[in-house]
Amino acid sequence: MDLNQATRHFYSIELTNPERLDAAALMDSLRDAGVVPMNTNLGHFIKECFARGLNDYRKDLVRND
Repeated sequence: MDLNQATRHFYSIELTNPERLDAAALMDSLRDAGVVPMNTNLGHFIKECFARGLNDYRKDLVRND
């Protein structure tokens, strides 16, 4: 699929200030542990967490089938 012709959907994720601080602290800890690449920014990290959550739900659906 040509990326220029791909349909893209954008979803906003609203976080409170304490949630953003918590996500940033978690990301920093994961960076220090070498789990998350050093060049990952907070927006990308939050997006990846959201995607991983969706994938976990999908795994649950497959296990129950």
